[in-house]
Amino acid sequence: MVDGNRKHGRATAVLAIAVLMLAACADVPTSGPVVAGNPVRDPGPPPYVAFAAASPSPGDEPAGIVDGFLDAMRAYQPGYETATMFLTPDAQASWEPMAGITVHRGARPSIEELDDNVIRMTIAVAGTVDENGSFEVAEPGTTREIDLQMAQIDGEWRIANPPEGTLISEDIFAREFESHNLCFFSPDLEVFVLDPVYVPINAQTATLLTQMLLDGPSEWLDPAVHTAFPERVALGVSSVPVEAGVATVDLSVAAQDAEPAQREWMAAQLACTLSGLPEVTNIALDSDGVPLLSQDQPTIPATIDERYDLQRPGTVSVLTAVQDGAVVQRQDNEYEPVPGALGDPADVLDIAVRPVGDDVAVIGDGGFTVRVGTLSDGAQPDVIYEGAGLTSPSWDRNDVIWAVDRIDDEGDLVALRPDGTELEVRSEWLKDADVSNVSVSPDGVRMVVVADGAAYLALVVHDTENRERVSVERPRRIGPAGTAVDVDFSGAEHIALLSEEKSDEPDAEEAEHREVDVYLLDIFGSVVANRGSVLDATSVAADATGGTVVATEEGLLLEHETRNRWADAGEGTAPVFVRETVS
Repeated sequence: MVDGNRKHGRATAVLAIAVLMLAACADVPTSGPVVAGNPVRDPGPPPYVAFAAASPSPGDEPAGIVDGFLDAMRAYQPGYETATMFLTPDAQASWEPMAGITVHRGARPSIEELDDNVIRMTIAVAGTVDENGSFEVAEPGTTREIDLQMAQIDGEWRIANPPEGTLISEDIFAREFESHNLCFFSPDLEVFVLDPVYVPINAQTATLLTQMLLDGPSEWLDPAVHTAFPERVALGVSSVPVEAGVATVDLSVAAQDAEPAQREWMAAQLACTLSGLPEVTNIALDSDGVPLLSQDQPTIPATIDERYDLQRPGTVSVLTAVQDGAVVQRQDNEYEPVPGALGDPADVLDIAVRPVGDDVAVIGDGGFTVRVGTLSDGAQPDVIYEGAGLTSPSWDRNDVIWAVDRIDDEGDLVALRPDGTELEVRSEWLKDADVSNVSVSPDGVRMVVVADGAAYLALVVHDTENRERVSVERPRRIGPAGTAVDVDFSGAEHIALLSEEKSDEPDAEEAEHREVDVYLLDIFGSVVANRGSVLDATSVAADATGGTVVATEEGLLLEHETRNRWADAGEGTAPVFVRETVS
């Protein structure tokens, strides 16, 4: 968690990013949704010409003034000098252009002239960049109406009440911004938790990312992560120079109070955060000119430390599924039963595997029990929980087994320890919701929940004073419009989503087959890729390396190959990818 001063610094850094980005914006039409990820930056020159906004022309009508104001917000000048020319003197004094960014669909908002000299802008909102720099996807169909009061100043029309913040089109935002990850720690300091932020492609990225890292995590993520940097530590100089591949991070003198172990964690966070920059190969970490690293190692590689990397090298993904009530694994394109009791035809309905090791939680006995066993020996799994209609197990790295229990035809979240201890799940927003599916991210911090037919991204916060209490909070609606069917995390940065579009046709319910779309979302919930549709798809399994498998009502497994092409992957249900170490 971070204090208010640090949060203010984070907001200031983000606004500086917006300033730099808007200075470089160009009105070049592109297509497609807002895309987040961690793309490789192109070090070459930008393929566009900077847009220069025009000032108001004498005699412009109100609609022309509004159009000019929209254009001027795309091209930053100190104080948005050109944009303010379209405002009344009072509005110029009160307007806060850097209060946030609203990203809208379409080239520009629609404009309608109303009575009493009012211009109404209607915006199809794609998302917003909040004061902490996080992008939040708007719910499908979200619109915003802004009524601009027009007034005449010396015979010329001007805007008297501009909106707070700036407006930018989705296409330009996607073209000019790219996503990078700030790296924080899980509360136990065992793994990195990624906090993605957008930065302009041609910004001083190393400086901006370092400043944002020091300012702390986004407000949304803050309760669930830890940073090794002390609150009083800031950049000792105003930039992070990169010379011959070495980024020199000079911190304020307060960093010298950090113990050696804390310095190592600080360096690991920096190396992870800057690892996506091709111009940075090594990092030197100083404080007021005094090296903070050991004399034997004055710099460290700008790479993700394997000790904290969720996607550790030396592991492979093995497709695991259920056939005739038995757990099987794919080996050389053939399915082999796992050893022992779980590999015998029984009553297994669904499975979840512990992130580390070969322990497995299975839903069995017709959905009335959760059992815990292993994939490698013949012992009968132990019953740890009895429910009414259990589905959708997920085993997180905090050693919590999640599932949905359908009681009185309504799904509730259940959280269990492997010994059967039931945790208290606190979640105001899920109290009256019908939960059908759940998946926890590999870092254990985020959760995707399907509730009332919609997919939500939520934060998982473990109580530091009571180990048997956990909160699921801060929900954000994600994905396109439609009825969510199933979800699964694809590594720490992406989410696989099955979504069924409801038809308005009278006989839609009588259709022989359901057409279910398969989407890949980024961690903000924006669509990265539409992988086509699969008839009667019921569940999805995703792997960090990009593999995706769906199961159908007919008990078939289909594996994504390219674009919207799906290949036969055999028979089975409840697919899941199991990470195994390569010997």
